[in-house]
Amino acid sequence: MSEIRTAALVCEGQTDVPILRAVLQEVWPELEDVLCLQPELDETDRAKGPAGWSQVKTWCETHAGLLEEVMNPDVGDRIDVLVIAIDVDIAIEAGIGGRPKRAGLYETNRLRSTMAEWLKTETQTNLPGGIVLSTPVKAIEAWIIAALFPREKTAESIGDPARWLVNKGRLRESPRDGKPWKELYRYRDDFAPQVGRKLKRVRKICAEAERTLRAVERRRDELTAR
Repeated sequence: MSEIRTAALVCEGQTDVPILRAVLQEVWPELEDVLCLQPELDETDRAKGPAGWSQVKTWCETHAGLLEEVMNPDVGDRIDVLVIAIDVDIAIEAGIGGRPKRAGLYETNRLRSTMAEWLKTETQTNLPGGIVLSTPVKAIEAWIIAALFPREKTAESIGDPARWLVNKGRLRESPRDGKPWKELYRYRDDFAPQVGRKLKRVRKICAEAERTLRAVERRRDELTAR
């Protein structure tokens, strides 16, 4: 019988959680639970505290040097894999690591290097096993597009994938400001199950989804072999 495993997430917002949870449980069925460490969620999976990329950075810097305790707490379940995610478009907008010439492989590498630095201290310069840094290009909505629209072969090249989904009728505009309205129920009840079911296609179209999940699979296989 396979050992029950636990994953955890640190990400920008509440709508990232069901998508990341779906892909993790698809590639690692033994994951009994996928916890969300940041943002903190209430019983309805809505964020009840600060969120956004700056809170991901704050969480990383606060827990730098304490990652072994996070992964193996004295009380509570051991965390077998911790995925820390920031969308590339948000990083570009925030100027994390400098403004890139293009959102491609070089920039995702640079963003992950910056994220890794947030997690390091003078005495701990190597990250513990089980930490996966994920940088969806240009946002996690590209993974949704790849799942829902099989003819769209360049989802990672779409400048504003959330707005693209609005134009396709899959998201609505916010009545307050006209921006894409990222309603949690759509991500949780509609998008996440479809991303999970169509994950093979998502991985083929979205290079960062493939890279992220290969890292998760390496961790899965490493623990399974023990």
